[in-house]
Amino acid sequence: MSKLDSKLFNGNFYFPDENGNFVSEKQRRIAEILHDYDPNLQLQWIPPGQRSADDVAFRVVHMAPGRAPYLVLTASELDERLLARVFAADQQRATQSPLSFVDNYNAALELSRAKEAEEARMNDHDLAASIIRNRKSHYRHGGIDYERDRRR
Repeated sequence: MSKLDSKLFNGNFYFPDENGNFVSEKQRRIAEILHDYDPNLQLQWIPPGQRSADDVAFRVVHMAPGRAPYLVLTASELDERLLARVFAADQQRATQSPLSFVDNYNAALELSRAKEAEEARMNDHDLAASIIRNRKSHYRHGGIDYERDRRR
């Protein structure tokens, strides 16, 4: 199996990272959202062989240039709840409202959906560009036949 192959497992696509481990599409998207939120935050996955029984699988580390990295939080699952916890941990944007976690979770869901919609839009744009560059009069993608008008 080459490094470019993807696997389908439980309805999710998993892509190999630089170490040969497989990362789900959602995990990749959450890591990108986290990086977009603060470029100094880094999502790290701890491989099972490198963690103890008490350790969790994911951690968020703040890597400021010129300063020592420090742990922001840990999580056993990677989804929008992790983003909500990061938003709540950000002291500059934190609120004292008891509903702040719900607000942060809703903001994380909105960011995740927006990122997913952006990726779908980029895929559609790439498909349209590919069809336009195609010199043939017939094009097939995803079981759909596209036929170009023969006039110039």
